[in-house]
Amino acid sequence: METKQFHFQLAPTSCQTMVRQLFAKYELDCANAGITYTLDMAKSEDEEMLLTVDTDRIEQVYANIIYNAIKFSAKGGFIHVHVDIKGDPRQLVIRVTDTGVGISEEDLPHIFERFYKVSKSRSTSGGSGLGLAIAKEIVQYHGGQIWAESRLGKGCSISFSLPVHRI
Repeated sequence: METKQFHFQLAPTSCQTMVRQLFAKYELDCANAGITYTLDMAKSEDEEMLLTVDTDRIEQVYANIIYNAIKFSAKGGFIHVHVDIKGDPRQLVIRVTDTGVGISEEDLPHIFERFYKVSKSRSTSGGSGLGLAIAKEIVQYHGGQIWAESRLGKGCSISFSLPVHRI
């Protein structure tokens, strides 16, 4: 992104439609990994909300989070996606929680840094250490935030927010 090789195609899109499409794309991957994959979309008291996003780039963020959750969760585990509209100004918040190995307290503050690889808790796989750093840059470009909560051995939750507006 620093070298301007990413091109963003921003367009208005329905929050509900985008979330349902993102969720559906990874149902088979989770099923094939033997992981239960669920979606919980909180009911909004407001009318339908819109995002102005590059849906391909937001899918890149979501895919990175889901594939990490799959990679670090054992067969028989679960991945739960919770979606809500919160705050003022309004934000779409997508939280992906898994039953994976978790991330240690010492590693957690660094997982969104470029080339950072967790040394102990999640060291069984390769990867460049760029996925979450790129996800962070994409989310920030859209005016949102990304964060993680985890305890070693207790799974992980990665959330991101994007600004929304009413139709």
